[in-house]
Amino acid sequence: MLNNVQNVAISENATLSVVHRDQYNQTTINRIVHVGRPGRTFVKRGRKKYNSGTEYDQYREVIRGDIHKLEQLSSQDVWDWEWKDGNLVQTYSYRKTIHQAQVYGDDRVFTAISYHGRDAEKFWKKDFVKCCQADDPAVLVQLFGINRSKVPTLLFYDDWLPLGCFHDKLSETFWEKFYLAVYSDAWWRRIDNSSHLFGSPWLNSRTGRISPGPDGLSTLFISTRVLYNYEDMPSVMEMANADTCFKFFNKTGAGNLDLDVVQYAYYRYASMTIQGLLGITSVNCRNHTLHDRFTKEGSYSSWRCNRYSHIECDEARVQDFVGKLRWNTVYSGAQLEEITFVKEGLVGSWKINSERDGTLIDSGLTRFQFDDEQLRHGLSVFFSTRVVGEAWLSQAHRSDLTTYEPGTCFIPDLYCSGHSVSRHKGSDVSTLKLPSSVYLFLRPPPPSLADIDSWWIQVSFWSFDANGTCKIPEAECKRMGLPNVALNYVNVRLQKWSKYVYDAIHAWQVARGFDPTTTDFARSLSLPIFEPGTTRFEDIFEEESAPIVDSLAPQVSTSDETVSEKEEPASSSTGSWWSWTAIPQSDISAFAV
Repeated sequence: MLNNVQNVAISENATLSVVHRDQYNQTTINRIVHVGRPGRTFVKRGRKKYNSGTEYDQYREVIRGDIHKLEQLSSQDVWDWEWKDGNLVQTYSYRKTIHQAQVYGDDRVFTAISYHGRDAEKFWKKDFVKCCQADDPAVLVQLFGINRSKVPTLLFYDDWLPLGCFHDKLSETFWEKFYLAVYSDAWWRRIDNSSHLFGSPWLNSRTGRISPGPDGLSTLFISTRVLYNYEDMPSVMEMANADTCFKFFNKTGAGNLDLDVVQYAYYRYASMTIQGLLGITSVNCRNHTLHDRFTKEGSYSSWRCNRYSHIECDEARVQDFVGKLRWNTVYSGAQLEEITFVKEGLVGSWKINSERDGTLIDSGLTRFQFDDEQLRHGLSVFFSTRVVGEAWLSQAHRSDLTTYEPGTCFIPDLYCSGHSVSRHKGSDVSTLKLPSSVYLFLRPPPPSLADIDSWWIQVSFWSFDANGTCKIPEAECKRMGLPNVALNYVNVRLQKWSKYVYDAIHAWQVARGFDPTTTDFARSLSLPIFEPGTTRFEDIFEEESAPIVDSLAPQVSTSDETVSEKEEPASSSTGSWWSWTAIPQSDISAFAV
């Protein structure tokens, strides 16, 4: 009871009881009460904060000391990107850790997600809000309690495990991990992924059921040519060994899964660092680290160790080593011993806007056709040599290529990225209409990385001819508004595979009735065929004296002639290009300079 007092402030979590003559109590909590002169009382509500909302009151608040962590399931650091001193660098944001846990006084097992670091509270709140709004029947991961300390935590009923944790535990397995990826995809197609807020699958280790849950470790989803029904697939708990998974796919997929198995095997590659291969221990790069990818960002520029940090490796041995690589060749060792190479056939593919495939024609060019609307939205182009790695895995056990250990072999993987660049349109462009028979042709990069520079500025041309024999002059392309294609960068890295990957492909071929010592399996998939790499160049220059004919050499136009006057031939005996088997009966890819 306060009598005749002035200038009193009551704040924080104090409780003020106002007693009236009929003896009922009114309680004011989390308010600031200012008492002025006798007879006047002012009550001012504090600004309501987000974390004082009623949603928090719907869950048990557990103090940190009452959470007994039994086993860590995963720990994931999340990084942000920001510009610093002109470079794009990574900055630590927060860490998300998942544990099996128990709460003091409760024998049940819970799943605890803890958040650490600078942005811990921000992402804890984000996940909490999702959990509160998750009213989808497919979401079985249910929130039990919360902890709002400096290391905030979400507690979930039962023992749940992100499927991504299984992927980590199955890192050196083939068929178990393949099954898990196919199973995850079947589950994802079954649920209505637009009706819930979570995108990561979680596994209940007690019941074997899967549910959407908070973001955890990334999960691999593989959509095979055989679309499996989730309800018809055995649970992950039942498919715990390689033999069981292998028999399942051999029984249910057979020949329809051949390419899926090879493509999955390809993505089990590991990247090698060039400095490590060369035995360079003192790295001259600014951050003193080894890099598994080298990038060129312009013609006649040096290969850089790291595209995002723009680090240029000044180690001459590294630059020289990269220049000697051919991306159609399998190597062994730092001396680049050639094990085998692709003589002819499809060794790379262009894509437009990540998904549209072109038409590969006999000359090695890739043809695309567009309408006005597609060109107005711009084009993104990509080139990948993935098919070389797939072809190698399908033929690695051939009898004529068995003088090596597969684990010591590696392939240079090439990836190119580019975009369309608008040309300035002339004043009479409104009177012109884009013909229906105009084609964009993209040239594949030369096999030798030493020749990348001359190819860089001549990646594409336009033609009215479906075979690309005559190209549209530069001036006419400009008047028609046809864009040019400019490269952004070219990446190269060395890929190798572990023994378990080679063993899995060998076992699959045998189960499918193929002889792994032959090229039959690769031919059934229309993959390019490798030739033994012994003494590849020795006899060619001694016996062949015929000139190198460059059937794909682009001619740089300096003429302003229009198509109505003359079309430029797309082939020339001069230039800096190559084509497969340019010398008859030889196995060298020719280029002219």
